Amino acid sequence: MTSLCSRFDRLHAFAVTLSIGCVLLGGVTWGEENVTFEPDDAGYQRVVAPFLKAHCVRCHGEKLAEGEFRVDTELPNDFLNLRGKERWGEVVNVLNSHEMPPEGEPQPDVNDVGKVVDWVAAQMARAELLRRDSAIVLRRLNRAEYRNTVRDLIGVDFDTAGFPEDPAAGGFDNNGGVLSLSPLQMELYLDAARSILDLALVEGPQPPSITWRFQPEVGDGDSSRVVYDGQRAIVHGGKNPVDGDFKVMHHESWDRHLNARDFQVPHAGEYVVRVRAAGKVPSRDDVVASATRAHEARVQQRMKERPEGEKYYREEMNRDLEHFRTDRMYDYGPPRLKLIRNLGGQPVTIAEYDVSAPLKEPGIYTTRTRMESVKAGLTIEYAYDLPKVLENFWMQGHDTFARPELWVDWFELEGPLYESWPPPSHQRIMGSTELPDNATPEIERVQARRILADFMPRAYRRPVTAAEIDAKLALYDLVRPEAPSFIQAMKTPLSSVLTSPHFLFLVESSPVVPKNNAEQSSPSGSTSTSTLPHRASSVRPLNDYELACRLSYFLWSTMPDAKLTQLAAQGSLHQPDVLRGELRRLLADPKSEAFVKNFSGQWLGLREVGANPPAADLFPRYDRHLELSIVAESEAFFREILQHDLNVTNFIKSDFVVINERLARFYGIPDVRGDNFRRVAVPAGVSRGGIPTQASVLTITSNGTRTSPVKRGTWIMKNLLGIDPGLPVANAGDIAPKVPGIDKATVRQRLEIHRSLPLCARCHNKIDPLGFALENFNAAGEWRTQEGFGYKGRIGRDDPVIDASAKMLDGTEFVGVTGLQEVMLKQEDLFLRCLTEKLLTYALGRELGHADRPTTDQAVQHLKEHNKTLHSLIEFIVLSEPFLTK
Repeated sequence: MTSLCSRFDRLHAFAVTLSIGCVLLGGVTWGEENVTFEPDDAGYQRVVAPFLKAHCVRCHGEKLAEGEFRVDTELPNDFLNLRGKERWGEVVNVLNSHEMPPEGEPQPDVNDVGKVVDWVAAQMARAELLRRDSAIVLRRLNRAEYRNTVRDLIGVDFDTAGFPEDPAAGGFDNNGGVLSLSPLQMELYLDAARSILDLALVEGPQPPSITWRFQPEVGDGDSSRVVYDGQRAIVHGGKNPVDGDFKVMHHESWDRHLNARDFQVPHAGEYVVRVRAAGKVPSRDDVVASATRAHEARVQQRMKERPEGEKYYREEMNRDLEHFRTDRMYDYGPPRLKLIRNLGGQPVTIAEYDVSAPLKEPGIYTTRTRMESVKAGLTIEYAYDLPKVLENFWMQGHDTFARPELWVDWFELEGPLYESWPPPSHQRIMGSTELPDNATPEIERVQARRILADFMPRAYRRPVTAAEIDAKLALYDLVRPEAPSFIQAMKTPLSSVLTSPHFLFLVESSPVVPKNNAEQSSPSGSTSTSTLPHRASSVRPLNDYELACRLSYFLWSTMPDAKLTQLAAQGSLHQPDVLRGELRRLLADPKSEAFVKNFSGQWLGLREVGANPPAADLFPRYDRHLELSIVAESEAFFREILQHDLNVTNFIKSDFVVINERLARFYGIPDVRGDNFRRVAVPAGVSRGGIPTQASVLTITSNGTRTSPVKRGTWIMKNLLGIDPGLPVANAGDIAPKVPGIDKATVRQRLEIHRSLPLCARCHNKIDPLGFALENFNAAGEWRTQEGFGYKGRIGRDDPVIDASAKMLDGTEFVGVTGLQEVMLKQEDLFLRCLTEKLLTYALGRELGHADRPTTDQAVQHLKEHNKTLHSLIEFIVLSEPFLTK
């Protein structure tokens, strides 16, 4: 049977790949080869040609061709030519940004520039409609959507980390144009389908549950073994001191872990790990007292070797003790615990959390995890990171130094756990009616049809035909004679469903596009976007099932639920009032957390956090807990604005932050306790509030060892202002390493040297001011007033003061992040358009083009008329023509 299924499954995977290819090809059979573009020659000759001759040809013509760009030969009046379209786009960008003509050249009339830009934009929009660039193509589920869909369809949380990383386009990984599918990935989907069904479907009686409690104080070496149901597990508490029933963990070290390993659970399944623990947090006085004792002992030891140096030893001691009295790193939070699960030699961190329970009332902390019936282990590590600096590194590992202590009484493993038997995942597929043991083949086949008829519409997210059910039932008929059980036989057609293009893709049938969709020129010889043909000539409205999918994958990254499906079946979802109601319901549902994570995570680049972290020796305050917290802060900030329907300009500047205790210590905000995120008013003297001040953004726009005004300025332009800064000039290079004094130059001075090169100045003059304004934040996102050149980046008394002043191309001057925020708020239309374009790109699953300009214009206007709230923007998008049509 195994051989037959394996052989069949591989053939099936090949067949599915072919069928998906056919669907993909079917999705573009709209006659692209017959598309023609009728050039607007009259408009070109009337509007564009005179402008190019007057302002562009002298530098970008036959004689000079500056920038290797000629307007007389490289700007064809055929916008289906992709190279030409790209060149026309460059022209629009430099005209809109006033970069061309350059300073010192005669400047054109503003109205003439507007006419050229409008004409080019209109032609590009015409070409996009002809090529259907603005069409939403057949889109594969990305990894997050696949995982969520399997969870809601079957009830299994399947880890998709083994799938290839999804490519991104337009800034997001749900872009159908790049979500391709290879035969290898099809094999992975097939293996995943089998694994999911093996997890979901059960046979026989419920496995018995075990509860093993590990007491780490029983020993401190691998010879310490304890028997649990015949398993001789190694249980020990490392070289941590014992106090009563507790192991006391003071600092991280390889020989101080609590451990239970070399055991094997009898049954795979969902387990819970419980830890009974408490924390002890010393006061600032305790810290100073312990540091004083350590220093006194050190002075006495030094005096034995060289007594004449006592004066210098005590001066050093007093300087160091001032550090312990004043540095906020010693305003300790609770100790932190890291829980690691090891299966088959593969360790994975399954939980990290603060242990805030006091010694007088220890808490029980629970973590759910899956265990397999292989050699396994559980490890507890101390995870409170205290920065290692000159004053404390030599005493941190001494148990006498006051720092947060983690007291662990015991930890236990219980499972496998089931809500019911058969488990909900089994019932979601097989239903509540179980086959009798003596069921005949005829009864089994009837049951198989019922199961498929129920499962397939949910998996395909639409009604299915009798022929589709019959095709899957034929697979059951093929394998049932040799299958050991009915359930094992059902896994074959169910696997086929889970590898069908109707499950793996959001399938929307394509409309027929007219072969000739050219527009008539306006009497003036130009075509404005308002004269473009109505989109209805080349699109169709979505049916209600397709609309339900588009809405749920936009806001939940998963399949429609029963309510959405019911409304689709009734044919009422497309009604505006019903759609608005469902929009509000989806945003209020906990599943909208997927929208928070997936949209904000990609818009703000949160997935890049940790890819190039600040160097540990230069930025010792940056640790694992902080890294987790800065990502969570940006997500929580986005969530706060979404859930409370706040003005979106809060993204630029706000009078509040959404932080936990760890970030409060880092930002210098007092009186915040606990690891949960909450809204906190920004106190006077603290320069936080808004995305530009968040450590997540500030770290990903640095180089690991120092800040990068170029990266930061570029990030602001692209992600908050929607301005493309352009590509770096070829072979521009970096700052010459032999420039005198370069080793002591500030980042600003280095860039000023770089900007002195004419070929670099054009871009840097518009990028750098935005980055200079953020120079008070170091590469870890921490506030500073000086740039340090001391040992390991330490700031000395005479080190240069940060110069965060800046001047924009239009002459606007401002200072620091506050000045930058004010400048951005004065140009809020740029931000509103940028946010609109980002959100519309994510909602549609495709990149935007010039044909989408009317929609974005209307969305920005709608935002202004509705208090500039995120809800109002989402509502506009969901009710817009591009979202409602195919």
